[in-house]
Amino acid sequence: MSKQDWSAATGSLDLDTLTKAYATGALTPTMVISAIYDRIASRGDDHVWIHLVSRQDALAAATALEAKGHDGQPLWGIPFSVKDCNDIVGLPTTNALKESAYIATSSGQAITRLFDAGAILIGKTNMDQFGIGLVGMRTPYGACSSVFDKRYISGGSSSGSAVSVAAGLSSFSIANDAAGSGRVPASFNNIVGIKPTPGLISNACVSGGGCVKTIETLAVFALTVEDGMKVTDLIGGYDPTYPFSKPEADAVPLMPATPPPSFRFGIPKGEALRFFGDTEAERLFAEAVARMQDLGGDVVEIDFAPFEETQRILYEGPWISERALSLDAVLEKHRDAIHPVTRQILSNSGKFTALDTFAAIHRIAELKRDTRSVWEDIAVLMVPTAPTIYTKDEIAADPISLNAKLGIYTNFVNLMGLCGIAVPNGFRNDGLPLGVTFLAPGFQEAKAAGIAAAFHRSTGLSLAMFDNPYPEAAALPLGEDFREIAVVGAHLSGMPLNHELTTRGGIFRRAAKTTDAYRLYALNGTAPPKPGLIRAADGGAGIAVEVWALPAAGFGDFIARIPAPLGVGKLALEDGSEVTGFLCESTAVDGQPDITAYGGWRAYRQSVAA
Repeated sequence: MSKQDWSAATGSLDLDTLTKAYATGALTPTMVISAIYDRIASRGDDHVWIHLVSRQDALAAATALEAKGHDGQPLWGIPFSVKDCNDIVGLPTTNALKESAYIATSSGQAITRLFDAGAILIGKTNMDQFGIGLVGMRTPYGACSSVFDKRYISGGSSSGSAVSVAAGLSSFSIANDAAGSGRVPASFNNIVGIKPTPGLISNACVSGGGCVKTIETLAVFALTVEDGMKVTDLIGGYDPTYPFSKPEADAVPLMPATPPPSFRFGIPKGEALRFFGDTEAERLFAEAVARMQDLGGDVVEIDFAPFEETQRILYEGPWISERALSLDAVLEKHRDAIHPVTRQILSNSGKFTALDTFAAIHRIAELKRDTRSVWEDIAVLMVPTAPTIYTKDEIAADPISLNAKLGIYTNFVNLMGLCGIAVPNGFRNDGLPLGVTFLAPGFQEAKAAGIAAAFHRSTGLSLAMFDNPYPEAAALPLGEDFREIAVVGAHLSGMPLNHELTTRGGIFRRAAKTTDAYRLYALNGTAPPKPGLIRAADGGAGIAVEVWALPAAGFGDFIARIPAPLGVGKLALEDGSEVTGFLCESTAVDGQPDITAYGGWRAYRQSVAA
């Protein structure tokens, strides 16, 4: 495959395409880098880059990799970009304010890990100044556009990062997200945005350590959920040098978990589901709900008021004052050079008192408390990533209120400590894309990513602006710290006790069936209703089970809480394997209804309901 053939016919820079082509020798990193710089040249001044690595230097990095050979580096030869508020040794950082540029002397843990993994930097990307905005218009370097229509915004503040991925100029991009900057631009460019739990990835690379240190996080733009989560897995983890990094980050599973065959998902209830008159956006979201139901989801309308109130607190409350810690001096020194809208927003940072700050902290704690029961009832919350999309002219005419509308489904996420995966959903009739975001409690990225990947794949959409289909799903290995358990009754997906698995970090692995050496009984008098599975000397049948995996600590706690007469033992599965699973004391099923003929608890409960 020549460089020209790849660029014209294949186009996409997804990791699946590149790693397979590298492995066979059909492509080399120098071929890919050359094609990328040809694309950059052909696009002209698209306002994507604040600092572009020279073609010569990028090719030198690719040549060095080829000379060394593919030695197992997970991102060998993969091109990437970085939002300009993140430091890279030897390169300028501007935060989209030319007058404050400096040469970075460190890169931080996350960025360093990318270079160590064999990735090749293309450049540092354009952004809303200081990361303030969801529009991509507040920059002296010119405003990026959606790759599908130059009249429309790219979304921000990580505007250049998103466009670099969507236009095939990088395989992934490191962005930042305090209010939605790692998600909204994904929606407007038909790509994926990974917004991890705050503290999962070190922000040591962020200029000044981050403007909103208490909630900000690095984010990843990619073409597929699997690509984004692979990068997140590589750069995530505890950083003892960064005060807001969380030690538990080292133990968080990050690769997408296979969605269970049955699950509950939430959507905003009633008038909280707003599209500001965009009937096409409303249509697309309704189609997303139907698609989720086809995937096995049971929709639950939730009270969105606590989330709505939280999102208002971000910019109407004292969190803008946290930016003042790092930006007041810059504002004083470079006031006339700062973008007028950014200057107007920063001018409000001093109006909040310590009393206001503590009142907001307490209120956020109350709102998080009020939503805990929501997460016990649903696997994920699905929301529009953005309620609509605006033209550049519309944003220029009304920069603050329209920006606020774009954040109604994103501003609350970091304040509540949640994680989110933004994926494409479809296109309006005018050819503009919109997406949805799957939200979950902190450190439950694997669950949200699994559902998001299945959803994205089910749309049938090609990647970004290219014709490449979504790659086939590959079986993912289970981490060494996980233990599998087969569940047969109330712990099945969609059943009343499934939350006892998911709240302990449980990941669905597969549906299975026992050998025909078992009988199943309904245990009367249990709440919620439960079955009892026993080995049978004769007259048994194969019984449907689900195999889940739990982290070792969660596994031990889960097993310790199983009430008599239930227990665990080794179950023989029809595929010839054995797995730890639920069994029942044989004496407990005396006189209980034998429901073996139903083949499983789910089928029996459906017959009872019918």
